[in-house]
Amino acid sequence: MSAGDDLPGQPRSIAHDRTLLSDRPTSVTMGGAPEPPVTEAATLPSVGSDDAATHPRPGRATPVAEIASDVGETLRTRDPGSAASAGEIHVGQVLAGKYELERLLGQGGMGKVWKGVHLGLGIPVAVKTMHPGIAAMPDYVRRFRHEAHAASLLNHPNAVRVLDFGEDHGVLYLVMEYLEGRSLTAWLAERPAPPPLAEVVPLVVQLLEAFQVAHSYGIVHRDLKPDNVFLVGSGGKLVVKVVDFGLAHVDDARDSGPTLTSGDMVAGTPEYMSPEQCRSLAVGPSADLYSIGCLLTDLLQLRPPFTGGSSIEVLAKQMFSHPPPLSRPEGAEPVPPLLERLRLDLLSKTPDRRPRDADDVKARLHEAMSVAATEARLPTRKGDEPLGDRLARAPTWEGAETAPPTTRTRAREVALLRLAREPGGVGDEHETGLSAHKLEVVAVRDAAEVASRSLGIVVVDAGSHLDQATALVTTLRKADPRCRVVVCAADLTTERMNALVAAGAADVLRYPVATDNLARKLDRVIRRGR
Repeated sequence: MSAGDDLPGQPRSIAHDRTLLSDRPTSVTMGGAPEPPVTEAATLPSVGSDDAATHPRPGRATPVAEIASDVGETLRTRDPGSAASAGEIHVGQVLAGKYELERLLGQGGMGKVWKGVHLGLGIPVAVKTMHPGIAAMPDYVRRFRHEAHAASLLNHPNAVRVLDFGEDHGVLYLVMEYLEGRSLTAWLAERPAPPPLAEVVPLVVQLLEAFQVAHSYGIVHRDLKPDNVFLVGSGGKLVVKVVDFGLAHVDDARDSGPTLTSGDMVAGTPEYMSPEQCRSLAVGPSADLYSIGCLLTDLLQLRPPFTGGSSIEVLAKQMFSHPPPLSRPEGAEPVPPLLERLRLDLLSKTPDRRPRDADDVKARLHEAMSVAATEARLPTRKGDEPLGDRLARAPTWEGAETAPPTTRTRAREVALLRLAREPGGVGDEHETGLSAHKLEVVAVRDAAEVASRSLGIVVVDAGSHLDQATALVTTLRKADPRCRVVVCAADLTTERMNALVAAGAADVLRYPVATDNLARKLDRVIRRGR
């Protein structure tokens, strides 16, 4: 199925000026020509499969913009009556004399997806057809053909197979293997806790194997997300199938037409888009690796690294915010340190700081799950061996060309330690705003993590917990007298403010906290060195 198929409960693309509310991540297309309401979802629902709509994942709503009048204008310039009569499709219809349509699986702005049967072979197939009105638009016909071409190039057990493509009496159709199973979205939604690492690793390995082959053919998917990863049961194991190549970029000298996304267009799903894709820059295989980092985060904590109240907020976080620490339930299986390091490397803001290719990621993934490799890679803390500074303790990955952080970069790292989430305090929007001020926010859990990560500036979001905040400032300053602490608090009195300053706070900020005001105070603390 292509980037243009809405299945029930699937996220929908933002066309320019389109308002939709979804309980799932929203696919975005901004700028350029308006699109019909589409989803980037490529999963093939099957008889008995659980559609993601029946398993909404909490906290993933992304409101987006509203239906463009010019979309309606474009469609009204055509003759809908003649188009419908020429290309009306129905159950029981036979396409090209061999594909009988048995049941409608889903439909959206660009077309419909059917369960069909190959009359000659008697095997089930999935058939995607375009709406007659959309089939009259050359750009969307080209995208449909593009999907068929990209998927047909990728002959791999972990990618959906394209069986046929053609046109029958004005009806464009794409025939694919029929998958019995469910999307990764539905599989995760039914779990009360993240899946065990023994299940996570094989899924990610299969993804990496599919993308190593795809990238070798010059195919960049550009819309990898849980909806586009289908899980099929085979021999008691889960087999990954990557689907929906409707937004894929293919290096093909025969295709001299414009790219599917123009320079002023952003296309994809914000929660899984690389920073360069968010900026509408040219993307390569590294963009898919970033999306795999987002998927890995999803598998480890049941949500992607960045979420927000709007697509714009999520895009801003992808471009500017440091990935927050994993949030796993108490008692969950610990994530190996090398696996967390790999996740953060995949989520690097610039492509040259990510792993080299999918094979490199796979090798590091296996290494991360090896106890012996972890002990060899991570520094020992036994005996009297000096620890050295933070940079000296970091292992050097073979073949990686990672620039060391500059003094200025480290100086602008800010630890955020929340004692409470209260109205008027430091929220996600403040983290994004501080990133725009070139302040890198690192969320931490306690004073021990501040010390272990050698973070010299700390924002304590205290709320009304002022006594706890005073004790925390004392602890931080005692552990490292050079540590500078800015406290944001509610219900501040002169007496309480003086107590915080006496404990060693560099500055104090009253609720409600304004991002610009907090950024100014942090800049002042950095400049004066206290």
